[in-house]
Amino acid sequence: MFLQYELILPSVKARKEDCRSYYSVVPLYYGANKEAFHEIPDRDEVSFSAIIVGLAQNSQPTHALALFADMVSSNVGSTMYSVSGALRAAAHLAALEQCRIIHAHAFVAGHTEVVVGTALVDGYGKSGTVSDARQVFDEMLSNMNIIGWNAIMAAYAQQGDVNSAIELFDGMKQRGFVADELSFLAILTACRNAGLVVEAEKWLNCMISDYEVEPGLEHYTCVVGALARAGRLRDAERLTKTMPFTPDAAVCRLLLSVCAIHGETEMASEMAQKLLEKNSQDDSAYAILANVHAASKSWDKVADVRKMMKVGRVRKEIGRSWIEVRGEVHEFFSRDTRHERTKEVYDKLEELMEAIRKLGYKEVSDAMLHNMDVAENSKALWYHSEKLAVAFGVVSGAAPPGKALRVVKNLTICKDCHEALKYMSIVIEREILVRDVNRYHRFMHGSCTCGDHW
Repeated sequence: MFLQYELILPSVKARKEDCRSYYSVVPLYYGANKEAFHEIPDRDEVSFSAIIVGLAQNSQPTHALALFADMVSSNVGSTMYSVSGALRAAAHLAALEQCRIIHAHAFVAGHTEVVVGTALVDGYGKSGTVSDARQVFDEMLSNMNIIGWNAIMAAYAQQGDVNSAIELFDGMKQRGFVADELSFLAILTACRNAGLVVEAEKWLNCMISDYEVEPGLEHYTCVVGALARAGRLRDAERLTKTMPFTPDAAVCRLLLSVCAIHGETEMASEMAQKLLEKNSQDDSAYAILANVHAASKSWDKVADVRKMMKVGRVRKEIGRSWIEVRGEVHEFFSRDTRHERTKEVYDKLEELMEAIRKLGYKEVSDAMLHNMDVAENSKALWYHSEKLAVAFGVVSGAAPPGKALRVVKNLTICKDCHEALKYMSIVIEREILVRDVNRYHRFMHGSCTCGDHW
C-alpha cells in the first residue's frame, strides 16, 4: 500500500514546479532533510504527502502526525496518500483519537478511496477498537480489496478472536478473493493469541495442502507461539529444529519469554545463549534471563547477568508507555518525573496501589531483580511506566465513565504490572486496554483476556 522511496536531496532554491518531481521521491529519514523540506517555497499537497508517508514508513509517527497537522492548518489540500500515511502513523501509536480526527478530515475532504478505507481499518484495528474497524470495513465492503480483508482479520487476530477471523476468511472466499500469506498469518496469529494449538497446526497444513501457499518463518513462529503458550515448550523447541527455516531472534526471544513465564530455568538459559549468539547486544536476552533467575531467588546468577551486561556494554531498552488524552499523546518512563502533573500522578498511583492491596494484590516476585529489602523492591515496582500512564489517565480524565483507558507500551508488560492492572480495573470500575509489543491485553473486572499467558 505504501511505496518505498530513495534518498534525493533537492536544492533549497528549487522552483515550485521542481518540488513536485523532487518530492515524489522523498527522503526516508526526516532528520537529515528537515531543513530542506521547510525551505521549499509554497509547499503543496504532493510534497506534504510524500514526506508524511516516508515518515510513517520509517517509524517516526509523531513527526508524521505533526506534519499532517501542519498541512491541514496551512490549508494545503490532502491526498489519499497523506491521509493514509497519517493513519499509518496513528496506528503505530495506537492513537485512537488521532484516528478519529483523521477519519473526520477524510470524510469532510471526500476521501472515499479504498486505500484510505483500508488505512482506517488498520488504524482502528491497531488502536484496539475492532468495532470501529469493522464498521468502516462493512461500509466499504463492496469496494474492499484483499488488503482490506487482511487488515480486518488482523484486527481480530490481535485480540485472539479466532471465530471472527475465520468467519471473515470464509466470507472473503465467498466473494472470490484468494487467500494469500497475510490472510493465513492473521488466522495463525489469532490461534497463537488464543493458545489454540490444534487449530494452528491445522491452518498451517491447510495453507500448504489446500491453497498451495508456502508458509514463511512468521507462520511457523505463530505455531511455535501457540505450542509454547500451551506449555508444550519441548514440542515448540522441536518445531524450531524441524521447520524449513533457521530460527531467527524473534523465535528464540519468544521461547525465552515463555520459559520465563513457566519457570523453565534450564531451557531459558539455552534460549538466551542462542539469542546472544545471534546478537551479543540483545538486551532482551539478558533482561528476561535475569527475570528467570530472580523468580527462583538466584541472586548470584542475577548479579552475573548484570555483570555480563556491564562488561559487554549492553544497554537495556527503557520501558516506555503512552496514553492519549484529548488527541495529545503523553509518554512515561519508569520512575518518570518529567510530566507537569507528576505530583498528581504519583499521588493517584499510590492511592491506587493501596486500594488494590486491600483487594488482595501482592507484588509479583518475578519482577524483583535485586536482592534488596522487600518493601524497597516492592515500592520500586509501583512506578513502572504503564502504571504511571494509567494513573495519569485517571487524574486527567482520559476517557469518560464507562470507556476504556488505553495504554501503549514498547516492551512486553511485566508480570507485576499485569497483576496490578487486573486489580486496578476493579478499583476504577472500567476497562484498561494495554497494547504491548506482543498483543492486546483487556483488563476487565479483575481479569485479562489473554488468560495470563503472553
